[in-house]
Amino acid sequence: MTDNSTPPDARADELAAQLISAKRSGGATSSERVRFLEAMTEAVPVGIVFADTTGRIVHGNSRAEEMVRHPVYFSDDVDSYGEWISFHPDGRQVQSHEYPLSRVIRDGESSASLDVHYQRGDGTRFWMRIIGRPVCDADGAMIGATVALIDIDHERQLQKSQDILIAELNHRVKNAFSVTMAIVRRSLKDSIVPQETMEAIASRLGAYSSVHSRLIGSDWGYATLRQIADDVLRPIGGDNISLDGPPVRMSSQMGISLSMALYELATNATKYGSLSVDGGTVAMHWEIDASQDPESVCIRWREEGGPPATKPHRKGFGTFITQRAVAAETKGDVSVSYNETGLEWALTMPRPQHRENII
Repeated sequence: MTDNSTPPDARADELAAQLISAKRSGGATSSERVRFLEAMTEAVPVGIVFADTTGRIVHGNSRAEEMVRHPVYFSDDVDSYGEWISFHPDGRQVQSHEYPLSRVIRDGESSASLDVHYQRGDGTRFWMRIIGRPVCDADGAMIGATVALIDIDHERQLQKSQDILIAELNHRVKNAFSVTMAIVRRSLKDSIVPQETMEAIASRLGAYSSVHSRLIGSDWGYATLRQIADDVLRPIGGDNISLDGPPVRMSSQMGISLSMALYELATNATKYGSLSVDGGTVAMHWEIDASQDPESVCIRWREEGGPPATKPHRKGFGTFITQRAVAAETKGDVSVSYNETGLEWALTMPRPQHRENII
């Protein structure tokens, strides 16, 4: 009876160790045990290949042969793995030393993986993921290595189709923004709306379009805070705006709201703040506060080298975006200080919750 309390990976490692040890031992008893252990590998739904410490391949199951459509190549050593012909995503042929078996045996990696475009025996190609790990005996000494071969061709085809759809969506969104801007310009052409107002509308739509492109390019799931800030601020302030902070992922909703707030802060700085004079700068810094529950992200905008900041006489569109709107969308708190040295703005918000917050 199988001991189900043993983790699957541990049982697989034990099987690999027993198979390699049995092949090394020789003799009639070992031959029977080898056949028994090889039969067990046939129950595994992925391709399995074993090698000893020299890199000599000693076994491969039928699933591996079905996938690659040729018999298992019993390569003599790690330098012979080039006979398994495959290619990197950029078209370069995979070299012997790049295969996970070689990296585990020769380089001592505890785990190695590689996605390859494998050339089957019938000349066709498919995408395969190779995952390698060492095989150790009861004393912990390495006696070989094993790799699992996983067919990811369908996964790759789906990703390719998704990339095409995303590119088309991005193109359509850009066209929609262009049409919207054209309608606005034509509608206001003969009106008494000042040219400055028309340009402000165009710039705001441009900033909105920029962050949409960024989010669409990342599957509309997230963009990093740095990516959002860089896309919006670089065209306005260039090197006069410095960005500093750890990687933080932003959801699409939060990213759009923050991008609009940063745009308003930057354009205000070019008109009335530090970026309106030579030598003026803006420092944007953010940090994660892990002491809070949930964790929070604090973003600070500090202007220096420009005229003193003065509180506006009335609250216009920019004030609404940089304070009430961004606070509501991010569920955060905004503070603004009008100092002699320049404007200071800060947003403290809950850290966006994703399966992986940091990249």
